[in-house]
Amino acid sequence: MAALVGEKEELAAELKHLKEADSVSQEKLNTMYADWGINSDDNQRLAKEKHWWNTEGFRAFLTVVSQSEEFKSGLEQVYRAYRDVGYQSGLKDGYIYSAQGLDRKETPLYNSKAKKRLSKLDKEFGGKTPDLLEKILEHPMISINGLKALLTPADPSSPKSLSGGDSQSLCQRSGQHFPEDF
Repeated sequence: MAALVGEKEELAAELKHLKEADSVSQEKLNTMYADWGINSDDNQRLAKEKHWWNTEGFRAFLTVVSQSEEFKSGLEQVYRAYRDVGYQSGLKDGYIYSAQGLDRKETPLYNSKAKKRLSKLDKEFGGKTPDLLEKILEHPMISINGLKALLTPADPSSPKSLSGGDSQSLCQRSGQHFPEDF
């Protein structure tokens, strides 16, 4: 679409130059516009669409992607996996130097599979393409009105917090059960 828009803009610029140079009569100029399918409505529409995309479209696109449930869910899973790895490392070091005599398996926060889970989630999250972007990529010639429809949220309510918004611990919210073996 960008190539088509660029081509039309180049043709319009060339025609404008020819008109300004008075080397072409208005009648011939109108014929050229008609042959190339360019009319003043097209120019106005393209100018409006370009302005919308530059002033609102890109921001709207990023907002929709960043507030999508699949993005937030993936980000939250990676966040929780990083926390699990941090807890695991802290617990490991803490028990090495601890004089309390407690064993690692006595704490519910220890997760021997946290590193594997983090690695898996990190790869999955990095390879995801949001549904919105998939839709746009499937239809590269989508009109600006089509993009506006995709970018206008059906429910303009604010997104839920990634933290869950309650006082439950990370383990309680995740519903994970940690193995008792090291």
